[in-house]
Amino acid sequence: MEPAMEKLDIHSTPEAFEDYFERFKIWSMTKKDVKGGKIVAHFLTFIGREAYSLLKTLAYPEKPISLPYATLKELLLSHVKCTSFECRERAKFHKMVRQNDQKVREFILELQKQAAKCNFGDQLHVQLRDRLIAGINIPSLERELLKCQTVPFKMLELRVLTTKQSMNLISSR
Repeated sequence: MEPAMEKLDIHSTPEAFEDYFERFKIWSMTKKDVKGGKIVAHFLTFIGREAYSLLKTLAYPEKPISLPYATLKELLLSHVKCTSFECRERAKFHKMVRQNDQKVREFILELQKQAAKCNFGDQLHVQLRDRLIAGINIPSLERELLKCQTVPFKMLELRVLTTKQSMNLISSR
């Protein structure tokens, strides 16, 4: 009996989509006659009704069967990453707060690392500055930083790292 692929769950994570495409590629490698247009036909058959309907919407005005496999894959990945990944990563970023035992420098690095996943574009430094102020979790320092709303992120970062309150939290733990 020939192994079959399960349907693509369009409500799953971007990672699950990547896994599905990887497994489909492996499946197609085992088939000598699955090339060109046939790979598209097999893919559209395997993904199921719900995923096919989504692809029709994403590909409009083209029909999915007329597009190459790489285009179909990119349409689905772009959709799931835009709707899921970016929103999820921005939500994580906006919830970030320095833990009591976390060094200030470590918190700033974590903020920058998370912001890199958020596609903030030209708002990156504004978002970093605002999250640093809101998430510093040192009330006296937060009050001081709130007075610096127009200061660029890098200057604010330097100010935070050189204040007396955070100096103890940078080196002591």
